[in-house]
Amino acid sequence: MISPSLEKAYGWMYESLENLIPLAKQAGVRLLFENTPYCFTPTIQDLAGIVSTVKDDALKIVYDVANAAYIGEDPVDSLLSNHESIGLVHISDTGMQTWGHDPIATGVIDWYGLGKAVKTTCGVNNVVLEIIREEYPVQEFKKAMQDLKNQGWELGN
Repeated sequence: MISPSLEKAYGWMYESLENLIPLAKQAGVRLLFENTPYCFTPTIQDLAGIVSTVKDDALKIVYDVANAAYIGEDPVDSLLSNHESIGLVHISDTGMQTWGHDPIATGVIDWYGLGKAVKTTCGVNNVVLEIIREEYPVQEFKKAMQDLKNQGWELGN
């Protein structure tokens, strides 16, 4: 099977957004594009370019720090540089050899730096913990919250 050209993919996307954005506004919701490693727009620069082209507050980015780190982006720098285009942040850790949504402080993410960046940009209320584990998910999330506090995150009670 032959894949469509990037030009066609972008064209279909913008055509779809022309229909979706008015529907999102009517429903009182926002559309969020997520950075994913195996997508035609994997980087924050790709997605921020789309958001700035569309120029509508109904379209923002959900920035996944594990996805970003896996493709070699620096999540801290990317969040600080592009926070105006980001509506939500997904947090989990990952390694560079295996892509994952792993527990806090088990991979390559700079959690202290990311916590400071989140505090100065979007705030912790716009962050979603996205650790994917089949076994003991409640315990994993409780541990993650404590690990984030240990890394200097101000999470409240």
